[in-house]
Amino acid sequence: MAKINIVIADSDELYLNHLTNYMIEHMNTFEVCSFTTKESLIKYVGDKSNKIDIIAFTEELMDGTISVANIPAKVLLSDGSFTELDFESVNKYQKAEKFINDILMIYAEKTGRVEAVSTGDKDTKIVGFFSPVGGSGKTTLAVATAYALASQGKRVFYMNAEKLNSTYNVLNEGNNGSLSDLYLTVKTKGANIGLRIIANKFTDVNTNISYINPAESSLEINELTLDEFNKLIKEFKQLGEFDVVVIDFDTEFSKEKVEILNCMDRIIVPFTSENLSIAKIGLYIKELGMYDELKEISEKSVFVLNKSNAQSISALQSSGALGNCEVRANIAITPVFADLKNLLHSGNMVLQVMAKVIETI
Repeated sequence: MAKINIVIADSDELYLNHLTNYMIEHMNTFEVCSFTTKESLIKYVGDKSNKIDIIAFTEELMDGTISVANIPAKVLLSDGSFTELDFESVNKYQKAEKFINDILMIYAEKTGRVEAVSTGDKDTKIVGFFSPVGGSGKTTLAVATAYALASQGKRVFYMNAEKLNSTYNVLNEGNNGSLSDLYLTVKTKGANIGLRIIANKFTDVNTNISYINPAESSLEINELTLDEFNKLIKEFKQLGEFDVVVIDFDTEFSKEKVEILNCMDRIIVPFTSENLSIAKIGLYIKELGMYDELKEISEKSVFVLNKSNAQSISALQSSGALGNCEVRANIAITPVFADLKNLLHSGNMVLQVMAKVIETI
């Protein structure tokens, strides 16, 4: 990405020096010019030979020259108090990394340059967790997989696409927007979906999992058409921000779900050794073998026996209920999965438990 030319103006010389030095040392995407007086600032802004992409200034250094200047992003450096100036504002008294991200987000929104806030260098895999069996531990395994991958240093995004979203029960509420904003963007013609993903995502510092707060209403996901949902998945891949996107689906199996699952790179299908669970998964496997349009889903599917023990594995193998399908991973009953909140603080233990599943991704 080409260098972003940023001008920072603040009469607080100590603050300005600290911020400028940080940006020069840690952000090689910037060309930085800084000013402490209005006179020198206005002279620089008024010179049309100086290319400026972002100007960030305090209210005391504001001048009409800035208002009329052809600068994509004009940002007021605020101390958190109210101002009547009609500019986007950023609190100057916050961590430098967050401060820079806020400014870059304003710039990206003004220019549509998503690359300003995204590395875009990942070959993103979309991994769906789906099971026709209720109570299979699907959400637990989806979150555990996201956590295990993030623990390996992968950039991971978790999205709960269930009609009744349970993200709040697993992950802390982020400080950004919600899936409502993202769904609206997907439905808006010409809107920048990738930028909305970046703007609304929250990365939990304890788990390194990125996610977006649930929609305001659980019914909103029903308002997305099949084409719109597939467009959202495609945008995640094109964005290149994440190594893996984990999508947690509900148990409904329909023509629309078939179309969506076909867009996955891998489908993790958990079930348990209970008789009803085995019967349902057997019917599901039989269904996959009956229709050509389901062949791709079958080839992408990884069947996982959850809550297993030696006896249940042996019984399953001898029953022949799954036909020729191979169980790729057995997840034993473990205290790690007893409480999802505890799971997210289990460190290397979750890596050990989920190792076989991670190998398939």
